[in-house]
Amino acid sequence: MNKILSSGGRAAVALAAAALLAFSCTKNSPDGGEGDLPEVLGTYEFDGDGYDILTASFERSETLLTFIFSPLYGGSLSTYLAFAVDPYWADGEVHKVNDPAGENLDHNDDYILVYEDPVHYYSQYREPEGGWFRVTESGDAFKVELDIRLADGTPLKISYDGEYLTAPAPEE
Repeated sequence: MNKILSSGGRAAVALAAAALLAFSCTKNSPDGGEGDLPEVLGTYEFDGDGYDILTASFERSETLLTFIFSPLYGGSLSTYLAFAVDPYWADGEVHKVNDPAGENLDHNDDYILVYEDPVHYYSQYREPEGGWFRVTESGDAFKVELDIRLADGTPLKISYDGEYLTAPAPEE
């Protein structure tokens, strides 16, 4: 039976998404000045099609490491992949999801997965059909790898080892 994500976990995912709206990545335009050309940070695959990652965000809470990837930058992110994992599972090992014969991590407790684009939406409450993830922490850096079949069997893959935007600490 799936457990419902705690309010702290939902808040962490919402905070990370809000941070993405506040920041964007750009690179210098060909004429040497700041321009509107987005920097491609990596790629991911959804249903066999590849997409550039133009925004990557990271947020650490007491209970989750939250990563958000999007082929969009700045403004409203109508397409994104959000993955959150309990820091315990960020050990560099492969962990299978929805695998009754194996480790079978708890969906929405040990990890959260959300994918949204203008046509598709897979909420955190739709447990993946199967697959695996690996999160490797190295100092302040993270490598995130997913090879998952979403609830309807759609493949979703990412191997990201790049820079992340982080949300600033809240002012007290």
